[in-house]
Amino acid sequence: MIGFTLASGATGDLITFENTNPAIDRLTYFQAGDGIFVLGQSLNVTRGAFDQPAMGELPGGSFLISWFAGFNDVDGDWIFMGPGFNSHIARADELVDVVDPYSNHPVGYIAPADFDDGHSIGDDTNWADSWVAMHTSVSTAPSKGIHFTDESFTIGIRFLLDDGLHYGFAEMTRTEFVEGDPLSIGYRPARWGYETTAGVAVPGAGTVGVLILGLGAGLKRRR
Repeated sequence: MIGFTLASGATGDLITFENTNPAIDRLTYFQAGDGIFVLGQSLNVTRGAFDQPAMGELPGGSFLISWFAGFNDVDGDWIFMGPGFNSHIARADELVDVVDPYSNHPVGYIAPADFDDGHSIGDDTNWADSWVAMHTSVSTAPSKGIHFTDESFTIGIRFLLDDGLHYGFAEMTRTEFVEGDPLSIGYRPARWGYETTAGVAVPGAGTVGVLILGLGAGLKRRR
């Protein structure tokens, strides 16, 4: 991995990666078990674009975005994001209401937190102990469904490694959804990374300096 060090005053090393691999840009089918196929995509924030675990393998520092065809008697397609092994996804403080098509009453769903506003990702972040919602096309939603994120957004993730708890991020952009076609939607990870020092927060992810190296090379920023 090619590294660059950017000098700064605090302790901690933030490594970031740029996406140059189209294979990880969108939802695809992968085999999750004997005869079980899942439509989804996964990313590990500790690895480069061409050094990702096999689709659906979720070691610490990973998350999975997966499509579901209805659940709990709720119609329509759903896309959720879930954490990998010993990991958590940062959640938004407020729930997003979706009108239940059967009771006609709003039901609150957990959305991922968006760190594009420059907030740091660390111990005081609101962490979800479950999956977070990304998109739904229930019958009560508009024709393009309900997005639980902006078109461009930055998620936070924490995960346990041998030396302790680490924090990471992934900057994402989503593609447009075509009504009735779950394959038309995808979430492109543009840039991601993590703090190599346990317990050190990721600074405002939207403000981390960008250096494009290509081929999934890593950038190291000493803080």
